[in-house]
Amino acid sequence: MNTQKIWSFLVTNLVPEEDTKFTYEEFKKWMTDSPTEAMVYLDGIFQSLTLKRMHTLANFTNRPALSERYFERHVIKLGWQKLKVELNASMKELKWAHRYIELSNLYTKRNLLRVETVEAFEKLICLAEVYLNETTTSSHLHDLTKEETPINYVEENEKELIIPTEPSTEEIHEQTPEEETVENDVSVMEPFDSETHSSKENILIESGISPLSINRNTTTSKLLEKLKMLQSSSKESVVNADSFGEFREYMHIDRPIQHSLIETLEKVSNESVPQLIFLSGSVGDGKSHLLAFLKEKHPHLVKDFRIHNDSTESFDPSKNSIETLDSVLASFYNQESETKHLLIAINLGVLHNFYSFAASENRYDSFRTFIDDSDIFGNGERIVFSSKSLHLLNIAGYQTYSLGTDGAQSVFFSNILEKVVSPSSDNPFYSAYRDDIKQGTRSIIHDNYDFLSNPAVRKSVENIVIQTMVKEKLIISTRAFYNFIFDILVPSTLTFESDNPNAALPNLIFGHPDRSNILNALHRIDPVSFRINFFDQLITKYVLAQQPQDIAKDALGDMADVYQFIHHSPENVESMNALGSLLIRSYSLLNPQEIDKPYLDFLNYLNAYYVGDGENIEDLFELIREVMYLWRGSPRENYLYIDGTNNEYRVAYPFQAEEIVDERLFASSENKESDFYRFSPFIRIGFEVSGKEILFDLDYKLYILLVKIKDGYRPNRNDLRDAVQFVDFYEELIRYTDKSKSILLVSTHDGSMVELTKPKFSKSKFEVRKVKQ
Repeated sequence: MNTQKIWSFLVTNLVPEEDTKFTYEEFKKWMTDSPTEAMVYLDGIFQSLTLKRMHTLANFTNRPALSERYFERHVIKLGWQKLKVELNASMKELKWAHRYIELSNLYTKRNLLRVETVEAFEKLICLAEVYLNETTTSSHLHDLTKEETPINYVEENEKELIIPTEPSTEEIHEQTPEEETVENDVSVMEPFDSETHSSKENILIESGISPLSINRNTTTSKLLEKLKMLQSSSKESVVNADSFGEFREYMHIDRPIQHSLIETLEKVSNESVPQLIFLSGSVGDGKSHLLAFLKEKHPHLVKDFRIHNDSTESFDPSKNSIETLDSVLASFYNQESETKHLLIAINLGVLHNFYSFAASENRYDSFRTFIDDSDIFGNGERIVFSSKSLHLLNIAGYQTYSLGTDGAQSVFFSNILEKVVSPSSDNPFYSAYRDDIKQGTRSIIHDNYDFLSNPAVRKSVENIVIQTMVKEKLIISTRAFYNFIFDILVPSTLTFESDNPNAALPNLIFGHPDRSNILNALHRIDPVSFRINFFDQLITKYVLAQQPQDIAKDALGDMADVYQFIHHSPENVESMNALGSLLIRSYSLLNPQEIDKPYLDFLNYLNAYYVGDGENIEDLFELIREVMYLWRGSPRENYLYIDGTNNEYRVAYPFQAEEIVDERLFASSENKESDFYRFSPFIRIGFEVSGKEILFDLDYKLYILLVKIKDGYRPNRNDLRDAVQFVDFYEELIRYTDKSKSILLVSTHDGSMVELTKPKFSKSKFEVRKVKQ
């Protein structure tokens, strides 16, 4: 099978002309660089291919074509079921399609890992192969599949990253040998329901973790058993909205959204008119925990509420979450329940799917109007939105870190880390650690626990996690952060030996990008990857020293005593490299220094934008204007080129614009003098041209690109693809600029210019005159 030719067919025939048509190599790189954006691109192809397959099957079976409404995004799973039942699509196609939809639905909840987008790509190619094999519209289509090129271009060492699933016995379906060969990376394909997946499966997908491989011959550890409660797959991590429990009570940390929810409940609980509250957010961000907290600590506030937790409840196994939610809302509006009010905890992706379903069915008008007014799927930044008897609280609107004049910090993450290592008898982790030590049980896990107990290390961990959230726009839920703590304390292949530098916390946190999407992002800011003069000198001294352990002890101070292997000379090159990496990473964690000036500058601009500091934002506008004149070049002041250098003459338009910001976001922070949590990690900014307001979202990656261009960097094709917002912004400015008075034509040969102007009194359309250079 020739994957490259099949991809060419898909792009040529199924991607609209106005969209970019990526080559096979370009798209492979896009999946690596921006897996979530690449998945969005695949979705359009998947939908078009599904429609073509539906019409082909209808012709083959001589049956009526299905309605295309079954193939809209929110119901396309049902559409594929109909293809199987009514038009005889094969079972392997159904499995591939369901797996693709499962992976696609993830980006409504979080950013995707590369391996997830790659797997979706492979499923799409499999579906396309079946379509092409069974299509007889032209003979050349059959030629596409004659060459036996493997589908899976994922390198061997990356195949391990495919996320494992643990289906129940009832869920496992036998596969034919043919299906096993095609599936390749996934040994068992489960029937899929995107919203009614078990909690355990959802959290495995969310964290992207590999299963823990434990040496069963090792000594048992009470600390390890307690730390396992932090894993995404543990029953303690999967919160039951009806049960708070000792562990969750100990780990509970007050958050702003908790106070907002209590205030809303207090306001509406005594209303005579039935009230409906939506508590929305992302997977694992604490909705169920909040519900359990309310039932435990504030039962009087919810006594008149029926509570529906969309992620865990389904009254009828044959119904998906959309159908279940439909029943719940219908019951509420018809007042068929004994309880007067209704509180629904719901993921944003499910809320969006239900909104689309309600629109397609032309139902729930007041609900749809309410959602439109809240603008929750657009640019709405309101955390609490109320209209009459409907209320929406958006957990996703609160960041888990705050912005202020001193940059970004997270009291939430800091408190969680403190809860884990606090030397208190109330702390189950510390009690287990102490019991192990008394019993003579000591392992690398205990060493890592000691290392994390250092306040400087915890502050560094907090800072670098925030960095990944800003730089990568990573969404880290409470559940994912718990699992992250487990990952940096417990090596993936567990033994109780304490002489392995690769299993030490500094190397776990930066050197294992395959374990989760958080560690994958942290690997990109690994101190070992950056050429810093101090680190170069430190490594040089370490490598050349007769007693390298002395260099390590001098650099790390008392914390060098945590890991015993630091006190011994490296035995070989491999251990020298592992210890050298550990030395740099440990020093970086123990001595947090903000050396990333562009990152700090971006945080400063972000803070200035939300507190309304116009003076700082004016500096940002200067950067944007400068880059605009460098983007395609400028022949003279206040003119922008609209084309490249390939033609004999280049055209330049005059540029006059007024600086503007999004007034809904600018100066919108609730606290002007202290840290605030309500913001998005981007700056919506732009210009007004000829009465048209043109804005774009400036995030960290785009900001860094603009700074590099200002300093002389020339963006390549990949940069332009990643900076698509700025490209569109530039094109919009050109489109709306006033071209009626003056246009410049510039010779690419000698730089000579002529100006085309519209005369005031002459009947001619333009006057042409040479311009002095």
